[in-house]
Amino acid sequence: MNDLEKYRKMGQGFIDNLKLLTYPIAVKLVRPGEEVSSNAIHPHKMFGHDVPACLTYTWCRRSGMHFYLKKEDIACKPITIHHFGLERTDDPEDVYKAWERKAAYKRNAEMEKKSRENDATLSYGEIEGIVISPLHNSIIKPDLVMIYCLPVILSHLILAATYDGDCITSYFNGMESSCKNGIIRTYKTNQCQVVCPGMGDRVMASVQDNEMIFSIPESKLELVLNNLFLAGNKIKPSPFGIPHLNGELGPIRVYGKYSEPGVWQLLRKKIF
Repeated sequence: MNDLEKYRKMGQGFIDNLKLLTYPIAVKLVRPGEEVSSNAIHPHKMFGHDVPACLTYTWCRRSGMHFYLKKEDIACKPITIHHFGLERTDDPEDVYKAWERKAAYKRNAEMEKKSRENDATLSYGEIEGIVISPLHNSIIKPDLVMIYCLPVILSHLILAATYDGDCITSYFNGMESSCKNGIIRTYKTNQCQVVCPGMGDRVMASVQDNEMIFSIPESKLELVLNNLFLAGNKIKPSPFGIPHLNGELGPIRVYGKYSEPGVWQLLRKKIF
């Protein structure tokens, strides 16, 4: 099995096991000099204009399109300048000043900057662009994968990612979420990330109000896929149903027996 076929199979595995409503997105950060498949579309050539990066993620996961995003393809300039390092200005403060003057996402420029002290960013020139492709039909070997999903599916992904002892640390400030946390932070930390889609994701990319994002670095794809539904495997029947979690009755007697989890019962006996 070649590399691409392996990733495509994993993509289909996530779709089938989690009953995903949209395709997982394979993401590759293109280093200087790397070749990119001609099957990846440049938005500015196809549509005659640049577009928000997050909108191409929506097209990819809903329609199965492949995109190669370079600086001329991305309309969201805070992303190309501050996060992706594809463009630059003379003053490093320009992005914060623009946010304050034209948007006011935070109270003032100082708060704009403070809220982004822990932002994941790339240096100027570190990459030439980003390729996105539906994982189940990927044209790239991904650096990471973004899965847009319902919160209950997010719970399963978190359980799978932490089954072997990991603990996930994520960052939230409400803005640029899919780009800076879904892509850049996952890439730089090589750790899974829980991402709450930001204002741009919701407004410009039509991310729905019931959708969250789980990002997985390439090195952990097999681990997460193979660990799905292993959490709580000593509980029979499994309480972790798809698409919905089963209601837990708690410490109520049913036919004379408690329906509470066995863990509770075991610990009750050890309390002194």
